[in-house]
Amino acid sequence: MLILDALSLNPTPRRPVWIMRQAGRYLASFRKLRAKYSFEELCKNSDLAVEVSLLPLTRYELDAAIVFSDILFPLQALGVKLEFTDQGPVLEAPKAKADFSKLKKTFDPLKETPAILSTIKKLRAEVSKEKAVLGFAGAPFTMLSYMLEGKLTKDLKIMKRWIAEEPELVHEWLSHLAAAMGIYLDAQATAGADAVQLFDTWAGILSPKDFEEFALPYARRALSAVTVPSIYYVNGIAGILQQAASVGAQCLSVDWRISLSDVRKQLSHVTAIQGNLDPYDLLLPKEKLRAKVFAMCESYGRGPGHIVNLGHGIVPEIPEESVQVFIEAVREWKI
Repeated sequence: MLILDALSLNPTPRRPVWIMRQAGRYLASFRKLRAKYSFEELCKNSDLAVEVSLLPLTRYELDAAIVFSDILFPLQALGVKLEFTDQGPVLEAPKAKADFSKLKKTFDPLKETPAILSTIKKLRAEVSKEKAVLGFAGAPFTMLSYMLEGKLTKDLKIMKRWIAEEPELVHEWLSHLAAAMGIYLDAQATAGADAVQLFDTWAGILSPKDFEEFALPYARRALSAVTVPSIYYVNGIAGILQQAASVGAQCLSVDWRISLSDVRKQLSHVTAIQGNLDPYDLLLPKEKLRAKVFAMCESYGRGPGHIVNLGHGIVPEIPEESVQVFIEAVREWKI
């Protein structure tokens, strides 16, 4: 399995490739299903979720299927009211300390998020043994940020106010979420996931000092419970690269704001690296896109341990043909 070999820093005949958010709105086949079913229906009906998860693998030569789900469902299991709208997820955020008493601190994935586990089990049976099945979860800091902000945001001003005014409560809930996400990820591994990715999308907005206090130890605790290889993703990782590398994951997934050569130079830890093409580079003409892919691979250099991916999730406006060019260019690259 190419991805597992890369995660273990073993030589591979070519570089493995998959795409964050690869089962999404850029695919006409996904839009067709989405016209018939709500997002939540697609996630929570395991047969539909398997169908969606497989769509990109039927269209492209990818090396992994990632389970179709959403990082926020565990918050729903903890009692947070959650609604998926055309503008993104909306959560009923706690407004005062007393509101936290209404929420659960733990959950049982087998009982409360069975759909994702069933989907993974079915996926593992459907997907070729040469390809990986990936599970995922949100990291504690990112999950608490969504929970307190209540929606997608740019500056985390509400989360930062809670950190400033109620740091003990923030730490308490980060600890609860670290335990919950560890259990959740390992349940996915037990269900058949070959590896898992922990998304700390919002941690890059923190200063290095605050990352060390509010994100890193809780991500580390969540990953310590996982019995399969793991990938840790932070959007905006450049300023906290060395710290993030100490999280305990086998692989760091990095965005396009730092070159892969700089990542390798700066890391004292021996780790695989995933990334890191800018998703909007997929809008470039074919030859320019191919050149970008080759430059990315060249930036990593020779040797094992590179999983090719985008530096963030693919966006809806990307042409399907451009994804094909991207994947073909990766497969053409000679190690």
